[in-house]
Amino acid sequence: MPPARIKLADSVYLNIIETDKFKTNFISAEFMLPLRAETASQASLLPAVLLRGTGKYPDMAALNKRFDYLYGSGIWQRVYKLGETQVIGFYSYVLADKYALEPTPVLSELTDMLGEVIFNPLTEADGGAFRSDYTEGEKRNLCDQIKAQINNKGAYAVKRCYDEMCRGEAFAISAMGEVNAVEAITPASLYKFYRELLTTARVELYFVGNTDVKALTAQLSALFARCANTVAPEPFTQVKRRADTVREVIEDQPVNQGKLSIGFRTDCTLRDRDYHVFAMFRELYGGSPSSKLFMNVREKLSLCYYCSASPEAHKGLMVVSSGIEVKNKQKAQDEILRQLECVKNGEITQSEMIAARNSLINGYRELYDDAGSLKGWYTSRLLAGRDDSPEDAAAALETVTAEEIAAMAKRVTLDTVYFLNGTLKAEEGSENEDE
Repeated sequence: MPPARIKLADSVYLNIIETDKFKTNFISAEFMLPLRAETASQASLLPAVLLRGTGKYPDMAALNKRFDYLYGSGIWQRVYKLGETQVIGFYSYVLADKYALEPTPVLSELTDMLGEVIFNPLTEADGGAFRSDYTEGEKRNLCDQIKAQINNKGAYAVKRCYDEMCRGEAFAISAMGEVNAVEAITPASLYKFYRELLTTARVELYFVGNTDVKALTAQLSALFARCANTVAPEPFTQVKRRADTVREVIEDQPVNQGKLSIGFRTDCTLRDRDYHVFAMFRELYGGSPSSKLFMNVREKLSLCYYCSASPEAHKGLMVVSSGIEVKNKQKAQDEILRQLECVKNGEITQSEMIAARNSLINGYRELYDDAGSLKGWYTSRLLAGRDDSPEDAAAALETVTAEEIAAMAKRVTLDTVYFLNGTLKAEEGSENEDE
């Protein structure tokens, strides 16, 4: 069953998934806005500054003391992108009221804390800017995080592949922001952005657990009433269905291991009715330890340390990422593309079909083991205009045929080959390489 969806105000929605499975309740509040270079850095910085202190709890010590009282709960920030939508906000896991040692409205008090963090930030005396020291401290932290992305070479290579594939498209903008843009933010400019965000962004609230739904709805309606002045634009992601030309980018870095990322346009997004066929194709091709990429490129031919295919469902992209010895670059690339041709040609065994289907179904079932993961499923579906549950998705897999998978594979076109070329010899080593 999809979440119950309640409109609290213009562009403010509460999504409720009722379940008795957990001893904790999950609640989140996220603001959704178009991914733009001029606002991405401010949006990325904002949640961290809001969590530094509020009017009632002016520093992290006071906030943590309050969270300790609420059975060691907390509020954490999230900043990410889905397609060309930037999502920022907060989430919390909090002990369900019935498990408290004494009668305590734990969820209600935590929800009030969420409202305190979002709507009562600590500002300078004139009320026109965030605290300068908090803003500057979080700017340094964010700049450090942005700079540190290069230390995880595998993730960095995938990011750089996406950057090259989507040059000139909004998707190439980092949800974390850019160092220069972060450094230019002032306490006053960030506060101005914050005030505008409250009345221009779409707000999606999620609750997973068990509670008095009417009481929670009334509480959240009151808290988020100040976001009701506008109708936010619908999320939009530009989709380029096929690649025009193939680009190859090689970047030298002083590391031992090469990182090969091969980017494809898939001609299929989560909005498409046949996305379940793409899910089966991706799983069979490179989504699990039983996939063609893992079994052939890694196990049989020993051309890589790892090799897998990851999709971006809203943008219709797929990147095959692998860690290889530099000398094996062309062999690994050729074999990765050859395995794709095998799928296109219908070289798919019954055992591969069964393994791919079981792997996906097990993954869907595991979503129910964590409230945050279940929420993430529905958030992604929501942005694609869908409300199918993990069970619905699993059921759709039962009808997928090898012929449909081959036809789906034929729609996939090669766009970009990015290679992080390790320039060190094996005996030299590297301090910053994530193998």
